[in-house]
Amino acid sequence: MKVLKWIDKAVTFIIGNIAAIMLIFLILFTCVTIFSRYIFNINMHGYEELPTLIFIVFTWLGTVLSARDDSMLKVPVFQDLLPAGIPRHVLQLIALVISSAALCAFTPLVYNFWAVNMERGTVSAAVGFSMWWVYGSMLVGVFGMAVYYIVNTVKCLLELIALIRNKKEEKGDDV
Repeated sequence: MKVLKWIDKAVTFIIGNIAAIMLIFLILFTCVTIFSRYIFNINMHGYEELPTLIFIVFTWLGTVLSARDDSMLKVPVFQDLLPAGIPRHVLQLIALVISSAALCAFTPLVYNFWAVNMERGTVSAAVGFSMWWVYGSMLVGVFGMAVYYIVNTVKCLLELIALIRNKKEEKGDDV
């Protein structure tokens, strides 16, 4: 269990620091592009696509941390209609199982997409940047989300089991 916690901290540290560095580059490249175009009247000849690519990588890396904390954007309409406790946990478990299955099915597809683009040597249209790192961030994001959704599914299942046991103990005390 200590190894898993260490891996979790390492993933959070690495992705968090890479994302912070990328955010700095994103801001810098955006500012340089704006200043060069509108103040110095110099066209950067395609380098304006670089902030977009960095933003895509930043977003995919952020999905891993968001899935880790189970803080994805949700609209819990049906969950809020149910009474608190076991019914809500059951619906949450169903949603997590579906999400985990979808992400696990999607991960090999993203890997194949990344591998094909690595073989082809795909480059960006304007400047010719190698696109493997952009597609690789998609692979890291989807794989990380799949892992953390499985972890969150197991946590939810354990919480549900604890709720059911507590409910049984309460009924046993009432008799």
